[in-house]
Amino acid sequence: MIKIGDKVALFENMLKVGEIVGMYRQKSTQWMAGGVMEPIFIVKIKLDSDGSVEEHRADKVMRVD
Repeated sequence: MIKIGDKVALFENMLKVGEIVGMYRQKSTQWMAGGVMEPIFIVKIKLDSDGSVEEHRADKVMRVD
């Protein structure tokens, strides 16, 4: 489980390392047979390289120590 203040990196681009500065839920627009999916978590990451803030899905990042 990740939380605000954790150092994370993206699975697709391990060079993008930063700190989580915010999190929020986003309603899913996908439908499943018999109902809808759970909301997905979006994390805001302040990158170490240039200080910019990016938003990514929480399941696309991993915590680094």
